Amino acid sequence: MSFSYWGLLWRRARRFMVRAERDLAEGDFDGACFNSEQALQLAIKAAIYRVFGIRMRIHSAKALLAQLRNMLYEADRGDLADAIGDLISSHRRELEILEESYIERVDMVSIVYLESQGKACVDVAKKVLEVLNRIEVELTKKSS
Repeated sequence: MSFSYWGLLWRRARRFMVRAERDLAEGDFDGACFNSEQALQLAIKAAIYRVFGIRMRIHSAKALLAQLRNMLYEADRGDLADAIGDLISSHRRELEILEESYIERVDMVSIVYLESQGKACVDVAKKVLEVLNRIEVELTKKSS
């Protein structure tokens, strides 16, 4: 397993989060949502790679979270899978906004996000990143 690939994904995820927070502060709520979604995609891919050694090619934070949850169940880590499932359930609307912002930005459609949506996107991205960090720490300390 290449830790440089894992590190690259996390560095990029963190840079996207910095951009998302800056966009939110500057009133660019579309950018805040888009960059939050990009951060999630990369961070989830990094966690899956570090824990399971698999490079994911999915471009949906929601789908990646569901995949990670399923992989954790298969690895007999229901406690961690449930944490991901709880995130998905309790932040379903925010995850939909994040995914929509990615699709809309890529397809150049003209949806404009409100401040409340931009803040929700950044907030949920931070929560997911915290859970991903916790999962990585929990699973890699046991294998070390």
